[in-house]
Amino acid sequence: MFEQLLILLSDPIAIGVAFGSVTLGVILGALPGLTGPMAMALLIGVSYSMKTEYAIVSMMLIYMAGAYGGSMSAILLNVPGAPASAATALDGYPLARKGHAGRAIAMATIGSCIGSMMAVAAMATLTPWLVEVSLLFTSWELLLLVILGIVMAGGLSGDDPLKGLIAGALGLMLAMVGLDDLHTHPRFTFGSTYLQAGFALIAAIVGLFGISQVIVTMAPKDIGLVRTAASVGRVIPRWADIRGKFRVIFQSGIIGTFVGILPGLGADVGGWAAYGAAKRTSKEPEEYGKGSIEGVTAAETGNNAVIPGSFIPMIALGLPGSAGAAIVMAALFVHGMKPGPTFLIDNLQLFEYMVAGLMIGTVVMLIVGLLLAHVIVHVLLIPRENIMAVVVALAVIGAYASQLQYGDVWMMMAFGMLAVIMRALAFPLAPLILGLVLGKLFDEFLRNSLIISDGSLMPIVQRPIAFALAIIVVLSIVFSVPAVQRGMSSWISRVGKKKLAQE
Repeated sequence: MFEQLLILLSDPIAIGVAFGSVTLGVILGALPGLTGPMAMALLIGVSYSMKTEYAIVSMMLIYMAGAYGGSMSAILLNVPGAPASAATALDGYPLARKGHAGRAIAMATIGSCIGSMMAVAAMATLTPWLVEVSLLFTSWELLLLVILGIVMAGGLSGDDPLKGLIAGALGLMLAMVGLDDLHTHPRFTFGSTYLQAGFALIAAIVGLFGISQVIVTMAPKDIGLVRTAASVGRVIPRWADIRGKFRVIFQSGIIGTFVGILPGLGADVGGWAAYGAAKRTSKEPEEYGKGSIEGVTAAETGNNAVIPGSFIPMIALGLPGSAGAAIVMAALFVHGMKPGPTFLIDNLQLFEYMVAGLMIGTVVMLIVGLLLAHVIVHVLLIPRENIMAVVVALAVIGAYASQLQYGDVWMMMAFGMLAVIMRALAFPLAPLILGLVLGKLFDEFLRNSLIISDGSLMPIVQRPIAFALAIIVVLSIVFSVPAVQRGMSSWISRVGKKKLAQE
């Protein structure tokens, strides 16, 4: 690990990539309507021509910096640049209204960097251990892990778990299009030669995140960019603000890392979970929502710790913990690598380079964040029409550059329209992305499992780990049903009232 850190520090190109990726992520994350995963989707095609180490670290840093960048507009405009920064706006904007925008940005930056560094340390520690455990798995366990990841992502995303499960199943179905790997038999191609290669992953991701976001952002009902010239003031962190916040930072970092490991939750859940825990354990909970520095710190520490945390199951098990991690996984596929139990065995140096890159990127984010604070105010005044025009251009370039096929551009537009329809019907996109990315692994593990067992499903019952995973999958699906959830809530309420009556 230390060797890769020295290699990265001695490479001026790698340092330039880190600064460029973090700067791009912060700016795009700060602009309402643009997010880190969207920026990653737009640039994944371009990263194909980059050196593997640079490309993967760049994707990771854009994702991490994008989550932090959303705090800028949340504090200055009360318009979160990304869903992850919604909790930050509760206290950040009141602080800005009181003339303390600089203090809020400074503590958001400190919290984001410490939370990210904690999660990177967890990534370096937990990933090898998780890989050792996963090496005990056969194709049956890996198959059930893929199913569990999609089920959890679907069940925990959005307000309606059933819609999340449907979105995940749709992603798996779309991944089945094309020639199968064993007999090269065309599946669901409808006679199209283009579809024999399956849906282009890069074009699909760019359409789902890029084109759909442009259409949604440019809709008349969208509030657009709030035109304001809020004064930032001093952004150098004050010791008086930092002192006494170490407990809430440590607590929020742990919560964010844990949330990141769970598939499908995302940085917004990490931010809200950390904010809620901080408020419950605070000595001044009445200040939350009125301009609490502690609230800003907790929210930003939690949502940024999610990002490196989501890479842990992606690398060790091949299960991305978030949509952004799924895009990083897609980038690894593009560069000829397959995350999972054997990833560290085959690519240990790359893993160490990724950890070192995230460490360096966290320090870079601290520098860039404080330097850009005064610039972001002016960037936020750029008309959204100009920004979206650039986004569309990058989307077209990214979709075409991956395979140099015009069909990919049309495919990108088709997935963009699919995403718009799903958003309108309140279907979450994260499970769809996970299903699309994990579909090939699902197909491979299912085929290998059935070949080894001669078509029998009995190994699921005969193998303890597989049986435990199968039970978890079934319970996750059952408890995703709204009627079951209501019944459980009613039962818990009756039990609680009965105990109170007995007391």
